[in-house]
Amino acid sequence: MDVQMVAQEFFIAPSLRDYFERRLHFIFARARKHVARIVVRLRDLNEPRGGRDKLCQIWVTMPGRPEVVIQEIQEDMCYAIDSALKRAAYRTMRLATCKGAR
Repeated sequence: MDVQMVAQEFFIAPSLRDYFERRLHFIFARARKHVARIVVRLRDLNEPRGGRDKLCQIWVTMPGRPEVVIQEIQEDMCYAIDSALKRAAYRTMRLATCKGAR
């Protein structure tokens, strides 16, 4: 499983990267064998003004299946990452186990 993390207008602290990697491996434990690639984009939408503006987008690529695209916006980046990863893993498992999606 190839994982890429991209940050736009947002600094990824080492602690946030560690948090993301731990959550990714835990949440995608069952779906890992179905996934070829995951691309994660983190962004602070209105940087200096604050508010509910932390964006986490996830693209999951599986061989022979449609791409899973999830977008989550929250006040806290950890919440955005957690929610997006859970939704992406759920959708990935649904597609991977669906017999008619090939």
